[in-house]
Amino acid sequence: MRALLLVYSSLLVAFVVISAAQADGPTPPAPAKDNPCILSWPEARMQAYGYNHIVHVKDVCDAPADCVITTDVNPEPTKLSVAGKSEAEINTFLGSPSRVFTPKVVCTMRK
Repeated sequence: MRALLLVYSSLLVAFVVISAAQADGPTPPAPAKDNPCILSWPEARMQAYGYNHIVHVKDVCDAPADCVITTDVNPEPTKLSVAGKSEAEINTFLGSPSRVFTPKVVCTMRK
């Protein structure tokens, strides 16, 4: 009985730790230094097999933007178009063992 209680307590602690780690949510948007119209931030979504790396891009201006996104985990460039005054997200890596990654977002505003 005592062993069962110990196992139950350990599982409860593990659940609380995992829940607290997921409660962080996405990082608040940071304005790009070279483009004040674009906000971007990373998010690592936990899945059963690892973390999906999502990059959010928000265009706060009226003009649409064409963006190229790379990360330190996936340096392969990914293109993303964002309409004016809207937000889009793109998955840059599926099932990563790491929840930490750093995106680089470079956008060109369309006229």
